[in-house]
Amino acid sequence: MDEIIHHLQQSIADEQFSSSEKKTLKSLVSERQLDQDQLNFLRSKVYELANKKVTDTNYRFILEWVRTVTNALVARSPEKSTAFFSPGESCVEVIIHQIRHAVRRAHICVFTISDDRVAEAIMTSHKKGLDIKIITDNEKSSDLGSDIHRLAKAGIAVKMDNTPNHMHHKFMVVDESSLLTGSYNWTRSAARYNHENIVLIRESGVVRSFLKEFERLWKEMNLYRG
Repeated sequence: MDEIIHHLQQSIADEQFSSSEKKTLKSLVSERQLDQDQLNFLRSKVYELANKKVTDTNYRFILEWVRTVTNALVARSPEKSTAFFSPGESCVEVIIHQIRHAVRRAHICVFTISDDRVAEAIMTSHKKGLDIKIITDNEKSSDLGSDIHRLAKAGIAVKMDNTPNHMHHKFMVVDESSLLTGSYNWTRSAARYNHENIVLIRESGVVRSFLKEFERLWKEMNLYRG
């Protein structure tokens, strides 16, 4: 999102919206696989930038700039579900992509987190104001290499189970619109060695079911205090 906003700021600053800038904008929007909430946020940003820049002498350019940009932000119809597999980087990449491009919140419910790339993405988004909650397994949180302690220390809300049984879920709900779930553990070894899977789902009924389960677990789990 930040890269797209920066590009918009540059494209309006000199009042010269070149064909290469238009192509770059379309490419950025297409690559990010933006959901409806993200597209709406960008549209509001477009009008905010236009209002700040418009004058009596440049209003024709501004009108054309707004028209072109909003056309690029027309909602596409993304696939309802997409599958990713490991070994390889596709699973971890889709996790990081969803975290980095979340607009409001990410609810994470996973057995363990020990891949530093994922942890860094979580902390960076948290610092930018994303509302992040994590549910994880109490025993796995004490494993060597677990990132749970430093995530909690960074101010991210973390809860875990208090039973001898494992909290074995692996899912994340982003902005109430996208769901990641599958066998994939959020570990470096899963990316390097394991045969795992993740499915990205945008079907609203399924997303709501997982969000409801997260909220149920959040009420009954214990707050992690390190």
